[in-house]
Amino acid sequence: MFSNIRKTNSVYHLHILTQEALDHADLTVLTGTIGATSLLKNCLWFYIQSIQDSKQTQTTLLQNSFKKYQEMEEALAERLLDLHCRLLSLYILQDADCLDWKNPNPFFESERGSYIIQMWWLYMKGTKENLWNSVPPKMAQRVFMGMLNESLTILTVRYTQASPSMHRTTLLIVDLSNLLLCIAQLLPCVCDNAEDYMGISLNKRSKILRDIHSKCQELLYCLMLRGAPLDILNRVFRRGVEKIELFKCKNSGPSPWILFSLPNIFIQFPRNILKLEDFPSNIAISLELMVLLSQSQPSWSLLLKVLGLKSCKLLNMIIQLCLNKCKDEIKCSGGSKNNCLGFLCSGNGQCGDVDQTVAIFNSLHYFDLFRAATDVLLTVSNTEELLKILLEPISRKCDWGKCLDRRNVWNQKKPGWYIAVMDLTKPILSKIIDTAINAVKTGASMYQAMSIILVCFSYFWDCLDPNVLRFTNMIQDILPSDIIPLHHSVLLQTLVSALYSSLLVKSMEKKRITLVSEKNNGDGDKEPISSVSTTFDGINSSNSEIALALAEGLCSIDEDNKHTDQIEEFLNQTKNCIEITDFEMTGSARLEGNVQMCENIVSDLLITERGKQNMKILFHFVKNNYDWIFQQLGIGSESAEFTPNKVIRNSETLLFTMFHIGARPFDQVLTGEWQPQWINLLETPMGLTTDKVSTHINQRWEFSDINSSSLTTQDKQAINNISTVLKSVT
Repeated sequence: MFSNIRKTNSVYHLHILTQEALDHADLTVLTGTIGATSLLKNCLWFYIQSIQDSKQTQTTLLQNSFKKYQEMEEALAERLLDLHCRLLSLYILQDADCLDWKNPNPFFESERGSYIIQMWWLYMKGTKENLWNSVPPKMAQRVFMGMLNESLTILTVRYTQASPSMHRTTLLIVDLSNLLLCIAQLLPCVCDNAEDYMGISLNKRSKILRDIHSKCQELLYCLMLRGAPLDILNRVFRRGVEKIELFKCKNSGPSPWILFSLPNIFIQFPRNILKLEDFPSNIAISLELMVLLSQSQPSWSLLLKVLGLKSCKLLNMIIQLCLNKCKDEIKCSGGSKNNCLGFLCSGNGQCGDVDQTVAIFNSLHYFDLFRAATDVLLTVSNTEELLKILLEPISRKCDWGKCLDRRNVWNQKKPGWYIAVMDLTKPILSKIIDTAINAVKTGASMYQAMSIILVCFSYFWDCLDPNVLRFTNMIQDILPSDIIPLHHSVLLQTLVSALYSSLLVKSMEKKRITLVSEKNNGDGDKEPISSVSTTFDGINSSNSEIALALAEGLCSIDEDNKHTDQIEEFLNQTKNCIEITDFEMTGSARLEGNVQMCENIVSDLLITERGKQNMKILFHFVKNNYDWIFQQLGIGSESAEFTPNKVIRNSETLLFTMFHIGARPFDQVLTGEWQPQWINLLETPMGLTTDKVSTHINQRWEFSDINSSSLTTQDKQAINNISTVLKSVT
């Protein structure tokens, strides 16, 4: 292996591909080369982590190779960014007719905006998809951010220095409005959270992000001061310089340009907003969700934050949906999943967490979604949130508590919320099963095995998730009188039910092995690995047979007062563990504005196989049904009610992307579908200087051609008033 690494250490083949790509401006080959380089680099990293070499010679060789591939990857990323920027500046952003600002004739009969903004938008959208699919996530984000920043430099200089004629002023206003709307849709791709997106506390953000916000703000100044009608400008300026809000210092809240560029979210300009938590719940969730959906790879900590924002509002929406759409109970599946055999598949079956063989959700999809949402809710909520979001809705359903009845320990048809609670007990179940089986194999009776299981419950109690006790105690208080759990304890019922299900899975292992053995024997004698005797003999039985016998024994663990003392002792032990901390009482509020807390909690979820699966299920639902979420939050473009049931979301067509900015058509200012709130803009503190305001206003055609016959007497009076105010402070 190491001799092969030495031969490929020069990465000669990749250098040839890179040179050919740069010579012919072949972006496909260049991005493919970067992907191959990154894959090889990651493989080397894996070998370095896995190898056990006491002499360190082989490890050093791998580390040197890793370093060379890493350097090449970074160099290729720089070349890729440079190539994209050259294509943008030399081809995409060039159009002589669109840029002819002095032309006395309107562009395209004033029926549309310029081509360059539309083509720039299409190029940026297409490049983003290409980068997201072919380049490492963080690198793709850096390249796209560089493209956005460099192209904004060109566009900002071009539009702020333009002095259009009367008939070309409309083109300037339409282009600037389209451009700001486009940037508002592209910017989430390079942000880590809603604070980055909104420009809150910009001094704490990265330099390139500050540059982007600054350039967008300059574009807003240009649009605002050149696009606002003269009578509105006059109305603002005649109050006197001291009362003009534009000259007052801007606070550390959101950037005005982004408030203007999201008219579907900000119908009115918000005031006195200094941090994300000050926004109403629907706006705060929508902003974080926009950033989450735009990421180059799933951001699990951001997903958890979105789910838990504003007292778990999104989780509440999902749970209410699942309660209405999924069956009350579905049989637990203990079978193992097969991997997809795809390239780089981990082989653990998690690639099939969401059934994508159908186009729309069925009952099983909603059941799994309910189970996943309950798991996350148990992790992040406090007692009050858990009661309001989960317990109160499920307690209104008929026969909701029958899964907690002692007669249904064996029943594997259970509601999703109950399975989620049972999942929390899994970390200790494997040890209990092994201990009980070993005891039976060494001669323990079934009575002794049940006693050992209760001892294990007590012994491993400290390893159990505290949410199990919290949730079962809450259910104990609202349990219907006709439901009688084992020993009248919901906690014991839950532990025994979870252990019963795990023992059934264990008992199925023999059947699977037997089937494989029969298949391997072909047409010959089919010899089972072991046979089940009519009378149970633990010493001579297989593990699967013992597991099945233990499972049946659990159904009567509290009958005839056989283990009453042990059960009481265990339950008393759990009562002494009840302790509500300040951390638990905070609930989902601890996720807001605390990145480290989100990362810590989500790492606890992702450390288990079930937690990974639940987060994937929730992300898949949010990603493919976000239009329903936005509608429920009151900011969606859809007006009619619809069911969120998309398993795979259809991608936008090229034609739709070309003529729409998100869900909004291009040129809405021109068609009159969108009327900017000029008064709100001009009454927003922005910290403008009088020189900058004068520069923009004097570039309006009305001020350079005051004697034009197109101006009314009222317009001329407004021009004189504004000029007088500006001259008085310069």
